[in-house]
Amino acid sequence: MKKVFGYLFVACMFSLALGMTSCKKGDAGPVGPKGEKGDTGVAGNAGIIYSAWADATFSLASDNVTYFVDIDAPKITSAILNSGDVKVYTQYYTSSGELIVMPLPYFDGSYILNVSIFAGGFEIYSNSDFSSHTDDSGKKSFQYRYVIIPGGQAAARKAGIDWNNYEQVKAYLHLKN
Repeated sequence: MKKVFGYLFVACMFSLALGMTSCKKGDAGPVGPKGEKGDTGVAGNAGIIYSAWADATFSLASDNVTYFVDIDAPKITSAILNSGDVKVYTQYYTSSGELIVMPLPYFDGSYILNVSIFAGGFEIYSNSDFSSHTDDSGKKSFQYRYVIIPGGQAAARKAGIDWNNYEQVKAYLHLKN
């Protein structure tokens, strides 16, 4: 009797192995009708406010050392200052024509560009005149832009982007230019 069960066990295992190796995936079924197109979604920067790149003309302060410019930004409100965030950037072209965008404040050991943000705008002050200008090739340097991230947009903070890296901010918020 032991031999019969042994042969029966081997036969079952052989049948199972044969059955598993000889199975194949069936053909794909027919494609159904296409559904209706959905509504266009909200852009990835919903709630984010950003300015165009703007020219700025610095003035020399009465201390004859500090340069400053006040920039109106009426969308910067007390509510934004209390629960949101405001980022300010400047840009310039290198002598080789490469565009560089820097977050403010900026300090490189020689030059300082700092920013004070308040309801209604912000002030940029520096130890040098960083007024906007156009170079010989027609490219504008030292223009300024602000980005307002309203409160309630906590997910924007979780995105894992470096808010001091303008290229990451631009891509994440879908900023134009």
